[in-house]
Amino acid sequence: MQELAKELAKTQLEIVAIQETRWPGTRHIKKNDFSIYYSGTRDQIGQARTRFILLGRIQENVIGLEAMNERFCKIRLKSKYNNLTLIKIYAPTEDKWM
Repeated sequence: MQELAKELAKTQLEIVAIQETRWPGTRHIKKNDFSIYYSGTRDQIGQARTRFILLGRIQENVIGLEAMNERFCKIRLKSKYNNLTLIKIYAPTEDKWM
């Protein structure tokens, strides 16, 4: 995660959605330079799972994360005029459907 956050810091992006996390449960991990919000099932085995990585000032604007299941979650952010909802849906590759 440190390596990924370091590479993302080189861009202008402050929020990135990632899939295939494979970490169990739903949590928030706060580090000095970034925050990770992820969702998934409690079992150790499995695929899918979604994650948001936040860098910079946007970390202060998080209202909350709601995980519907291991394939679908949303994060709410405070904005100047309206709150913003970002939705992350796991989209498996074609070979996962076969």
